[in-house]
Order: sequence, then structure tokens, then C-alpha cells
Amino acid sequence: MTGSAGPVPRLDAVELKATFSGARAEVAAKALASDDGGVWCQVFFCEGPRHRHPGELPLLEAGVILRLRSRQGKKGDTTAKLRPCRRARVPAHWLDFHRHGDDELRLESDWAGERQVLAASLTRTRDRQDIDAVTSGHRPLHTAFSAAQERFLADCADLAVDFRELTVYGPVRAQRWRDVRRRHHELTVERWSVTPRTGPPLDWLEVSERVEPEGSEVIRASLLALLRQLGLEPDLDHESKTRRVLEALTRDA
Repeated sequence: MTGSAGPVPRLDAVELKATFSGARAEVAAKALASDDGGVWCQVFFCEGPRHRHPGELPLLEAGVILRLRSRQGKKGDTTAKLRPCRRARVPAHWLDFHRHGDDELRLESDWAGERQVLAASLTRTRDRQDIDAVTSGHRPLHTAFSAAQERFLADCADLAVDFRELTVYGPVRAQRWRDVRRRHHELTVERWSVTPRTGPPLDWLEVSERVEPEGSEVIRASLLALLRQLGLEPDLDHESKTRRVLEALTRDA
């Protein structure tokens, strides 16, 4: 008798990523980004209090990323992300959660270079004015995040998150182009720039494509071949841009 393999673990998508930094970012932008300027936004991150020891990033070290994004226009969003995410740490009721109201949970594999990392992101759509009120200091940080996001962190994160103890860092200036079509690929192109008070400016361009898990290896190979044919060589160092940005922003605090 053949035993059952059991249910397939939830995986909503695989996000293929290729990153270009410095001069490579400018070359990639000219090859992939349209002339319409894309959509501008400001990105902020939360981390430990300012009185922490220099170089400490307690949330990031615990795999917790808290992001606020204020987009061009009226919309924004906040994201509570676990990366890497351990499935064993996520209760069944969260694995069954998809969308409720303005909250949406995604379980995805981030694939950059040779590394794949499971990420769980609970994102809440917000009005831009709500995000701006928090990042300007006119409202407490916790008001930008939903009750569901707070429960998600309490249930799934490896450390307790107290919004009263956190500091908002940023902004990162970002420019985003969606639905960039190159052959049979539908890409998102996003460029980040940060000018810290100390240290050199940072400039990245990230190309990403969200695909179904089945067959993602073939699509990844095709995407890398496309980039090579365009004369684009992604960075070999796939250190998280979130880490590099937070290190630069918190260094100035």
C-alpha cells in the first residue's frame, strides 16, 4: 500500500530577484525602466530604540521587518514581514489566512542568486495621510499597523515586538515600474536610493518577477538569460538591501 504524501505546504508564489548596485543600477534602469518615471514612493523601516548599541538591528536579526510605504497619490501600506519564516513557528490559523478587509498575507519564496528564503508578509493598505502622520511623528507608530498585524507578530515572531520601543528610520526614496514586459516576462523594476549623513550614497535597482512555484526554475533560467542578452550582470553579493539600508540609516541616528 502506498502511503499518502499529505497536503502540500502552502506556498503562494516564488519571487525571483536580481539586484544591480552602483553603476550597474544606472545601466539596468536605462535597459528596463520606461521613460514615464514610474511611481515614486518613500519607504521607512522600524528598528530598535536609538539608545541601542551601534550596529545592533534586533528586529532584523530576529527575522522581523516592519516597513511603511507612502506612495505617490493617495495610497500607502504597512508590512509586517518574517524573513526567514519558519513554518513551524506559524500557527495553522495563520497558514489558512489569505485576505480579510485591508489585510493580506502572502507566503512566498524569495529567490536571489542561489539562495531561496521563505518569507511571510502581512500587508495592510492604508491612506497615505495615515502613513505620513506616523513618519512625521504626529501619530504613534502603532496606529499605522492593524490589529491583525500585531497579532501576527505576537503569534509568529521570535521576539516580542513593542511598538512603543521602536524608532522609524528613513525615508528611502524609491521609484517603481510595474508590469514591465520583456518577451514573455512580466517584471517589476524598483530603484532605491539613500543619501546617509555619513558614508557614501546607496543606489540599487531590483528586478523581480512573481511566478507560480511549479516551473519556477525554468522561468528563473529564462530571466537570467534575458538579462545577459541585455548586457546586464546582476550583483554576485546578494546581501539584503534591507540590511544595508538599515545599517546606513541607523548609523546616522
